[in-house]
Amino acid sequence: DRVVAMNAGIGAYASHRNVPAAKVVRIPEGISDEAAAAVFFKGMTAQYLLRKTHRVVPGDVLLVHAAAGGVGLILSRWAKALGATVIGTAGSTAKCASAVAAGCDACIDYTQPDWVAQVVAATGGRKANVVYDSVAAHTFLGSLDCAAPFGMVVLYGAASGPAPAIDPELLNKLDAIMARVNGAA
Repeated sequence: DRVVAMNAGIGAYASHRNVPAAKVVRIPEGISDEAAAAVFFKGMTAQYLLRKTHRVVPGDVLLVHAAAGGVGLILSRWAKALGATVIGTAGSTAKCASAVAAGCDACIDYTQPDWVAQVVAATGGRKANVVYDSVAAHTFLGSLDCAAPFGMVVLYGAASGPAPAIDPELLNKLDAIMARVNGAA
């Protein structure tokens, strides 16, 4: 059988390996080895983000940047199946349509100057429990604005370049602003 497995350790670049059967997935007919490897890796990334980095539960609000990309499409559909409200972002109207077709409740074009306000409006004012950001340079500071108090911003890529360095005091100020907005201060 043709199979695919994930391995980042010793032997990761070998053409043949001995792997326990429980660690492999059979590749269906008609799927190339290259496509299987690419999709499997993207699926494993989505699994890690949804089940390990932040265990998504029903009712969570998620923001998925690059929701029309390989990981974004899997991540969005899976998160929706887990019962989350999923807001996506993408770099064009056409890409947003793909993200909505994959399960996003809404998708915002992050090239628009008011994309952060549009994201928050799409949830009725509720901010994200977790923001999955693979774009970085173009979206990171806005991602911080989209995260709920004590929410999580997960950087797992840098499609537009590295995220900007930030002064840690900015995070303190965000918490103080959020406390005032939510009536806690």
